[in-house]
Amino acid sequence: MLNFKLDTDYDQSLKLELMNQQVKSIRVAWCSLLDLPRSKITHLNFEWIKIDITDLSEINVDVVVLDIKTCENSEKAKHIYNNIHLPTVFIVDTIEQESAVLCWLEAGDETCQYDAIEQQIVLRLQRSIWHNQQKHLFNLDKLTGIANFRKFNDYVIQLLTSNEEVEPISLIYLDIDRFKFINDSHGHTVGDYILQEIGQILQKYSLGAGIVARTGGDKFAICLRGSIEQGKAFAEFLRNQIQTHQFQLDAISCIHVTASFGVVAMPGHSSVEQLWQEINQCVYAAKQKGRNQVVTSEEFDAIANASGQDKLITDFEHRIRVTAERMINEMVLKASRLANKYRTEAEHDGLTEVFNRRYLDRLLSREIEKCYKHKQKLTILLLDLDHFGEVNRTYGFPTGDQALRTAAQIFQTNVRAGDWVARYGGEEFCIVMSNTDLQTGCQIAERIRQALSQQIVTAYNGQQFRLTTSIGVVELIDEKNLVSLLQRVSDQVRKAKTNGRNQICF
Repeated sequence: MLNFKLDTDYDQSLKLELMNQQVKSIRVAWCSLLDLPRSKITHLNFEWIKIDITDLSEINVDVVVLDIKTCENSEKAKHIYNNIHLPTVFIVDTIEQESAVLCWLEAGDETCQYDAIEQQIVLRLQRSIWHNQQKHLFNLDKLTGIANFRKFNDYVIQLLTSNEEVEPISLIYLDIDRFKFINDSHGHTVGDYILQEIGQILQKYSLGAGIVARTGGDKFAICLRGSIEQGKAFAEFLRNQIQTHQFQLDAISCIHVTASFGVVAMPGHSSVEQLWQEINQCVYAAKQKGRNQVVTSEEFDAIANASGQDKLITDFEHRIRVTAERMINEMVLKASRLANKYRTEAEHDGLTEVFNRRYLDRLLSREIEKCYKHKQKLTILLLDLDHFGEVNRTYGFPTGDQALRTAAQIFQTNVRAGDWVARYGGEEFCIVMSNTDLQTGCQIAERIRQALSQQIVTAYNGQQFRLTTSIGVVELIDEKNLVSLLQRVSDQVRKAKTNGRNQICF
């Protein structure tokens, strides 16, 4: 029967597990008639439990010490060992016993001579535990913490080559839809986060599965006990869990992701290659159907039969269509980015990175129309840096450029989110404030004036100086065009210059 759990707190973080092993007691099953060892040379906290080998499967332990003398013979010892699946240290008395055990003892497990127990048993246990942890890590995907392709492939090979009669098993394979587009649009950090989240979703709901693995890139696989019909039902359940999951990008925004699934029955395949070929056919068929779909091997066969084609030809057509769509999406994304780049370059001043005069003329005309239409107020500021020609003559043009960038940054820092700053020309800047009256505009202008006058600019020769600015402030009244509004604010700037500079006039 299909076996999966829906609402369970689940955390199999390997790092947490390994960290906890350093502080909790490590339960050691002592399967020997010998007395428990008295050695204290360890940083690990061993809890020794003396038990009979017949009770080994009934008790929860972390590592096993197995005395070869408690077994009838070497074959019996091998049988017990193969069913333990835990780090193991064999106690042996003779070289012959040790040689027999070493013939089938797995890498990472240890032997210990009788006369060396007090001096070596703890060291042997430590080595066995460490090697088994490393072996475990070797079979894990570093990003998601679930099994990797190597582990999954070995598991599948073992199932396919087993001579034992096995119950029905379904292979579920999923490929995240448009994952490259997600990576290209949001960055690889977001892509990694999505992979980790999907890995956790699969872990959470696949507790009854034989294995859950990330087989590479944006692909995951699950071996599940049950018929192909049960496998499809579970795949549909997982598909819905992924589709409805909110992948949180930050405190306020999230994205949704879908995946395409293939499901095949494990028995009946002569090789792993044949199995992978069939499951990939199902996944590409699911993507061809519109993505966010589940297709079984039986359904793929029906699709091929309905088209009157060989299955390989049908699969080839699916792959071509999916690949062509992916290429088109990539081309559209690159073209969109290129267009945005050119638009940004066309609308922004290259030196100060604020909007340029072309953008100011175009957008200010629209702002005037919008204010008259919606009966809103509009206030603009024109700022002219004082004695800027002297800055260039005294410190050089590179320092003059640096001063312009500094001024532009201060202007942007001290305006509101809805205001926008443009370079009008030379050392002159314009700030447009929609839905703003003259009094508010003057308050913002004074804040900018004070902030700029307090800023120290360091020239390339190490000398320091300050900048000031004369500011004109006007509110839109009866102007029907851009020129008359700019002329009024320019007159206010000239008045500020005449009155002594470093002030605002309105």
